Amino acid sequence: MKLNLTKPHPSLSPAKTIVFTLACILIFILVAVICSLLTFWIPSNVVKVVIRELLLRVPLTIWSLHYFAGKVIRVYNPAAIYGKLTILKTLKWIVISFILPVLVWLFYYLFHFAVPFVHSMSLSTADELTILIKWVSISIAAGLTEEVLFRGHLFMIINSSYSKTRAILITSLIFGLVHIAMLSSFGITDIVIVVIGGIISGIMFSCIYQYTKVIWYAAIVHSVWDIFFIGKITALASSGAEASKILIAFKLTTKSLLFTGGNFGIEASLPCLTIYLLVTLVLLGCFAYRGRFNNLNFNRA
Repeated sequence: MKLNLTKPHPSLSPAKTIVFTLACILIFILVAVICSLLTFWIPSNVVKVVIRELLLRVPLTIWSLHYFAGKVIRVYNPAAIYGKLTILKTLKWIVISFILPVLVWLFYYLFHFAVPFVHSMSLSTADELTILIKWVSISIAAGLTEEVLFRGHLFMIINSSYSKTRAILITSLIFGLVHIAMLSSFGITDIVIVVIGGIISGIMFSCIYQYTKVIWYAAIVHSVWDIFFIGKITALASSGAEASKILIAFKLTTKSLLFTGGNFGIEASLPCLTIYLLVTLVLLGCFAYRGRFNNLNFNRA
């Protein structure tokens, strides 16, 4: 199914664009809070995470945003966001999604910017499964819900009044700004690094969506990227005790901001930014080859 991104409805006023954008972000946050409240009592941490993230937060977030768009915003068809998966394309994007983070870790390892951090205590098979299930669940939930929010509904809202290019840039800026909340300290350097990283990665995910017309392919890439970088599956450790809680732990051999990514981590490092930019450039080249490059312009879509 081809995603129709033309504007069949009158555009939103600037005030409504801002209000609906903030409302969607608020819905996203409220669903997360509600899901936490519904599952806080579950004694098993891994069971709680799976139920909270996969069985509650993903479907409730997607449904809530879809319902709000259809009943309140009413300037685009929310069903047009999702697109249609095919087996071959799904397999292709799964392969691509694993290649990208593996390239980053190989760069760090082969050029000795990171070395393996040997566990001071061996993890049991049960511990390894717990870490794997927990962080895969969190990563999949983050990838699915964030793509539906940012590359889906927020893009559609902003694109109702602005061009696709401006909508991509604005949603990517919002994506970067939201990630400031993930910092443990708020120095100006760390804020600049995380916002720039968020903008560039947001543009990459947006280009994947615009190229495929299927939000789920962008979500696959986002989810797998998070599996490698946001949890305790492959991660950096600064101590033996910390390394003992990670499946595949590394320690950095450099303190350069270019490779540490500052307080946010290596997702905002130069190697990761390079991957974001390379994927974006390849997709823009594919747009040009297909003669669709003019669809991403600063004129109203």
